Amino acid sequence: MNFVLAVIVVYLIAMLAIGFYSSRKIKGLADYIVAGRRLPLWLAAATLFATWFCGETAIGGAAMAYLFGLKGVLMDPIGASVCLFLSGIFFVRILRRLRYLTIVDFFERRYDARMGVLASVVQVLAYIGWTGGLLLAFGRVFEALMGVPTMYGVIIATVVTIIYTFIGGMWSVTLTDFVQMLILAVGFLIMLPLAISAAGGWGAITAAVPGDFFSILPGPNWGYLGYVGLLGMMFYISTWVVQGLGSLCCQDLIQRSLSSKNEAVAVYASYTAGILYITVGLVPAILGIIGLVLLPGLEEPELVLPLMAQKLLPPMGVALFAAALIAAIMSSADSAILAPSSIIAKHLLPKVKHDITEKGKLLAAQISTVAIAVVSLLISLYAETIYYLVNFSWALMLVTLAVPFIAGIYWRKANAYGALIAVAVALVVWGVGIWMVLPATLVVEEGVMEWALWDAIYIADIPALIAAIVTIIAVSLATQRINPPKPLTDIDGAEVKVEKVTEYMGLISPAKCMED
Repeated sequence: MNFVLAVIVVYLIAMLAIGFYSSRKIKGLADYIVAGRRLPLWLAAATLFATWFCGETAIGGAAMAYLFGLKGVLMDPIGASVCLFLSGIFFVRILRRLRYLTIVDFFERRYDARMGVLASVVQVLAYIGWTGGLLLAFGRVFEALMGVPTMYGVIIATVVTIIYTFIGGMWSVTLTDFVQMLILAVGFLIMLPLAISAAGGWGAITAAVPGDFFSILPGPNWGYLGYVGLLGMMFYISTWVVQGLGSLCCQDLIQRSLSSKNEAVAVYASYTAGILYITVGLVPAILGIIGLVLLPGLEEPELVLPLMAQKLLPPMGVALFAAALIAAIMSSADSAILAPSSIIAKHLLPKVKHDITEKGKLLAAQISTVAIAVVSLLISLYAETIYYLVNFSWALMLVTLAVPFIAGIYWRKANAYGALIAVAVALVVWGVGIWMVLPATLVVEEGVMEWALWDAIYIADIPALIAAIVTIIAVSLATQRINPPKPLTDIDGAEVKVEKVTEYMGLISPAKCMED
């Protein structure tokens, strides 16, 4: 235990050192939020992959695979990888051309200030939930490997992440993400063959687990995680679109596109991160399935990875794997804290303090980093399920912002009235849907309210998403005269027109990644 603790302490000190080094690059708000728009491909791809490969992917994903097989991780990493490819093909090139600082800039300029405030609030709430899940994962690792109560692990993670994100912003996040990406990839790829061998080989594993554990298709009559028929179909579709579409408009993804040094880097960073995520990101899920063979009957499936490490690895190996788990968590926690703090400083604070300077916004972003982390810390101390807590954040994005975001780029007739009313209608349909299906989910989850509520939230996503699509089309068309749609404009107010389909589809030469 002492050796594991020593390695983790050295790792945390190294992250702090990188943060202090990065602070020298911060000259203004653009440096803090988008790294001065200077990230090359290797850094842009690394920070995007490391941000998405988080504690929920590792700890939560392994637990879900332990319980349900690959069907349990359709949201993440499978659905999330789809999002990265969709983003690279259809969105990041045009967003990089707009030269915004945050995704809220898009909603303000394409619609109006009210939509900007709404988007700001949704983004902040979503990232608080995500950060809470990540801090909880950190605490679970500490508890499993060192016997330290979860609460203390959560507090340690919060303090360290606050410090290096506070002082270094996006530069600090990017450089630490690169180091953390290397550590987590090596750690998980070393662990996988050891686990397969310990379980008796791949044939023994497939023979020992349920037959559908390696399938991502629904069962007969849309059977999915205990649900059949209409509920099973909606739950299954939701697991693909919660992150597949819901994460398209999240600040951390957009922030990395906007931080890239040119359009080509933004596009190929998404592709590269998508490839890495669907490969390395599935390793924890496979380890979770193997854990069912090596550690059957676990009462706390979220401990399967730490317990497997203790079972299979020598002390040095346990220490390195612990560092890999912590790298997966912290590489996302820093981004999850930076994203909403950027939005608060750039968009919400100026609404109440109109004369704030750029220096004042930078200070506000740093102070918001602390505030977001503390609120997330409080949430993590009361939450129990890492995987669902994190994915609720993207479900909220899906219901509220995904449709106005996609329509704002692809449909010129979308207007502010349509977007605002679509969000309102979608939230009402979502709430009613949750209330209607909760009795059925309580039966499936055998009266466990937390699990039943998560299921109801995801199942109700689908009618809410459909309602948003129908509403934005109907209201926008009905109000074209009284609320003319705004064109898509860049940060300087110049209209950005996309004349060719290839402009949207990210078809661009990789050689352009080398250009400044």
